[in-house]
Amino acid sequence: MKQPIWILAAFALLIMSCGRKNLPAKTTHVGTTNKPVIKDADNKIKETINIPETKEKEEKTDTKKTATETLLPMVVIDGMGNVITPKEKLPEEIAAKADYKILSRAFTPNQRTNLIYRYKIVPPRILFVPDNYIKTTARGKYVVYRKKFWYWQKEDGLFYLDETYYK
Repeated sequence: MKQPIWILAAFALLIMSCGRKNLPAKTTHVGTTNKPVIKDADNKIKETINIPETKEKEEKTDTKKTATETLLPMVVIDGMGNVITPKEKLPEEIAAKADYKILSRAFTPNQRTNLIYRYKIVPPRILFVPDNYIKTTARGKYVVYRKKFWYWQKEDGLFYLDETYYK
């Protein structure tokens, strides 16, 4: 006799907790405009205000983009040994020292699986970095790529991935 009473009480509690008062109110209007909207007390749209768009902001952002595009580091050789940046795009003094036949080595299959397992990506082997991104220590000049990978500068002016990542 006591068992049906507990089941009935649990069922009644379940029905009371799923009442309509606990459900969130549905929205009547979903819009994707960038204009401010004035609503009345019934939550209906009363009027929209038009704001004139200015083209000055667009022009300023375009000039900033072109300035930063020329200053970004470039991937010279990716992790698979492919040449990404040709010699023509590198500065003359670095392009003269770089020998792509020697530089275009890929990671070994074991090194590649180790990098993917540890870091979820295969980083580029060699980078060219402008002077404003270079940091110096007692060991030499370095760059941190994607806040994970350290690259060290060698005699040819290019930055090579630190060997501790793939050995």
